[in-house]
Amino acid sequence: MKPTIITGQQIGLLGGPLYTTYKVLGAIHLARQLGGKAVYWIETNDADFNEINHLEYLDVEGQLRSLTWEMNSQGYSCGQIEIDRSLCDLLTQFFDTLRQTEFTPALRDMALRCYAPGRTLGEASRLLAQELFGRFGVELFDPSTPEFKAFIKPMLLHEAEQTPVGEQGNFFCMIGKKRMAVFRDEQGFALRDGTRVNLVECELVPNVKTRNVCQDAYFQTHTYIAGPGEIAYIRELDAQYARHGVKKADVTPRMSVTLIEPKAARLMQKQQIALDDALTLEKTALAQHIVKTQTGFDFKALTQQTSELTRAYFAQLRATGAAIERPFENAVLQALKEALGQQRAQEKARAEKLRAAAESLSDLLLPFGQKQERVFNLFYYMNLYGGLAFVDWLFERYDPTRNILEITG
Repeated sequence: MKPTIITGQQIGLLGGPLYTTYKVLGAIHLARQLGGKAVYWIETNDADFNEINHLEYLDVEGQLRSLTWEMNSQGYSCGQIEIDRSLCDLLTQFFDTLRQTEFTPALRDMALRCYAPGRTLGEASRLLAQELFGRFGVELFDPSTPEFKAFIKPMLLHEAEQTPVGEQGNFFCMIGKKRMAVFRDEQGFALRDGTRVNLVECELVPNVKTRNVCQDAYFQTHTYIAGPGEIAYIRELDAQYARHGVKKADVTPRMSVTLIEPKAARLMQKQQIALDDALTLEKTALAQHIVKTQTGFDFKALTQQTSELTRAYFAQLRATGAAIERPFENAVLQALKEALGQQRAQEKARAEKLRAAAESLSDLLLPFGQKQERVFNLFYYMNLYGGLAFVDWLFERYDPTRNILEITG
């Protein structure tokens, strides 16, 4: 049997943050190495709408922007939420405020073709994933399908039997389009508001402690491509795997890189900003650090020192008998002060340029103070660097040992 390599991520607008792309490319990359099959688990059951309802990017002016889809999700699982005209308007605003390139029209058309009014976010996410990754041969999997739910139902009922009284079960019950937490009491199971539920009659979906177990049982997963948070919680799932007699898949970290755009490279070179500083210091701290280390002009101290030296010099001249009038001495001091003032203005202008450069670099590499891969989406980079060809470029350079990837084109 060919090994199955899986990665998964909850759905997000325009494919979600960039790390989702790294996970999918990681599964494809390893599957090709092992001669196996890559699967992208498109998580449609998650209900945290506020985590996925926004786009963050740098606009045509180089300013960080955040666009939010303001709508009442009614607590629905995100994959069940229907796309409305306001989302289409938001996506249009996103593309209109990007730097316009030869790739912008096709990318806008692709996005709006997938996110059509009346479709669900789950349907749109699958269509978009097909556009982005379909040519790599990856299998797209939606866990809301009846076949999968039927397969995992006995597992989740068994999990329910092991739930202690007073505790929440490691699964959810679907009530219409809502994913509801279920709690065990002396009489059986109930929702948070006390409504009784019959688990046998309910559609059940896994939670964070049973998702990977259900996944590995269904696919007999060889390897799962995971982010750092997933790796940590998967380590804690041995009891769940043993309970259901499921073999735990190997877990491999995804690639996690910071993309260095040409603009960022130019800023660092011209302004002598160290990459390590840009990746570790918050925006304000980076700007202060750069200005402090590259400008040392102290107007007050230099003015005082100049005055003291000049007065001492004239005092020595008078000691030799030279007739130097006070107005002349004062005029010299004033001229020196004005010269220092001009230098001060030049240094202030240079400091402002350094500050602006440092802040612009921080927005490129550490936007909103977060890792780049957690903020920007794939479309932001495709728009600038080749459209769909940028995805191929990333895949060709996929390496989980990398932490920096410079865009040279």
